[in-house]
Amino acid sequence: MLIRWATENDLPAWCALATEVSPIFRHPADMGADPEFTSYAQSKVNKYEALTAVDYMSGSNIGFIGFSRTNNRITWFGVSEKYRGKGVGSRLLKTALRQLDHTKPITVETYPEGYEPGIPAKNLYRKFGFAETESNLVGPHNLPICQMTVDLFAEKRGGSFHYRYPDFIKAAQKENCPVCNHEPMPDGQIDILVTDKICVGGEYPGQGRLFGKLYVMPIEHYFHFEDMPQADAAFFMGEVQRVGKALRKVTGAEKINYETHANSGAHLHIHLFPRYLDDDFPSAPIDYRVSEPAPYENYEEYLWFIEQMKAGLGDSPTIEN
Repeated sequence: MLIRWATENDLPAWCALATEVSPIFRHPADMGADPEFTSYAQSKVNKYEALTAVDYMSGSNIGFIGFSRTNNRITWFGVSEKYRGKGVGSRLLKTALRQLDHTKPITVETYPEGYEPGIPAKNLYRKFGFAETESNLVGPHNLPICQMTVDLFAEKRGGSFHYRYPDFIKAAQKENCPVCNHEPMPDGQIDILVTDKICVGGEYPGQGRLFGKLYVMPIEHYFHFEDMPQADAAFFMGEVQRVGKALRKVTGAEKINYETHANSGAHLHIHLFPRYLDDDFPSAPIDYRVSEPAPYENYEEYLWFIEQMKAGLGDSPTIEN
């Protein structure tokens, strides 16, 4: 099963599902043919506020969820009867909640207590921490509904596209890219090496609390690594290899982990994580969200590391381009 953004091409399938679930939603006619619903679905697709679950093998849309960033709430949710009880709803809801603001309550208007066809939906909301906060409300078509609310303040988040997709996908375009537009670097980041082809940057306090953690970035804008021409990719990876060799020498690390993410910064880059005998992630992937306390004795030691890397790298490329 794939959870992805719903697109214009998915609208007929969404309307078909709306028709299927019309009796559960207590819609007086065919919801999928209701102009108000079709306008709503189109709006959600346009704003990246609708997700669909797709069966890999058949390619069929098996569920949809709509939400509102402006109102911080779930606004439509349905799974085809054939696929209920198989985790489709849980994955859709989990993914939608990631796109909403966890610094304030998230709400959903759903079925009233005692409405038997709505019990599975309410149980799913409860599984994710929702509780009924208002009852005896009146919803569309003058039908009774209730409001459920969840507070997710404690969830640990980073700056990934999982939580801010519209901003992320906008920055993926070269004309909007913070790197290409030479916007100020985040606090604590210092250029170690800048050439006409690559940039190497250090960061303080350092993701994963790893002494010497840094990144290597091509100057040319790429969003997907597979879009980089082979000759440019070969040169770039040669430079990454050169930086890794210098990094291991300066830090004394046992190993360097090379990770290409670009989940929060849409301009392609590779993270270099030095691994040590006493680091915090034995037999586990690095949690980049952990950065405090800093792995350096003080800021002067971080500056010492930057100068050692500059000396170790110089400005000579691996191969002539």
